[in-house]
Amino acid sequence: MCNIGSMPRGARSQPAESSSTDDARERILAAAERCIGRHGIRKTTMDDIASEVGLSRPSVYRYFADRDDLLIELNVRHARAMLNRAHKSMSRHSKFADQIIEGILFVADDARRDPLTRYVIDPDGTSLGRRMITSGTTGILRAEFLDPYLDAAVANNELPRGVPRADFYLWLGDLTKMVMRGLEDGVADLKRYRSILRRFVVPALAGPVAP
Repeated sequence: MCNIGSMPRGARSQPAESSSTDDARERILAAAERCIGRHGIRKTTMDDIASEVGLSRPSVYRYFADRDDLLIELNVRHARAMLNRAHKSMSRHSKFADQIIEGILFVADDARRDPLTRYVIDPDGTSLGRRMITSGTTGILRAEFLDPYLDAAVANNELPRGVPRADFYLWLGDLTKMVMRGLEDGVADLKRYRSILRRFVVPALAGPVAP
């Protein structure tokens, strides 16, 4: 039988403290989502979030360094959930070019509906958008999205070796942003963009790569 009296002082409280911290962070993040749903991401303030969760503003800062820190965590959660759904859609296709096209369309269509994942696809000039880029968050998420398919394409000789991944992330990210904005503006629908991507992206992926 375990001798509780011999356990180090404070050892039993650590899991409870950790659980309490995790619970508080989850409640704050859930409150932030509700505020964003009402006010939009730009107009949501830390005061709004603190009031929604029933804490003082200083108490919220115990768990998140600032507003951008909180929103980045929320963005990443939404983005990863969206990428999981995108991968399921892409996995229905066997050809690399088809996987990429369907991935672009899925992410663009999903992100235009979700203000949180939109910041991953289209970081704007706000401090949040800049930090998404400078912190490497945007690059990490693009890698998580594309690397499984890029790795498989290289292994299957569908893509030349040595092409800088950063170039792929930038090019495909810009294509996704273009499609998302076009869908929002009503320039074209998914069917038309699928046709456009097949006409221009497929040859680019299949053709030789200039040194």
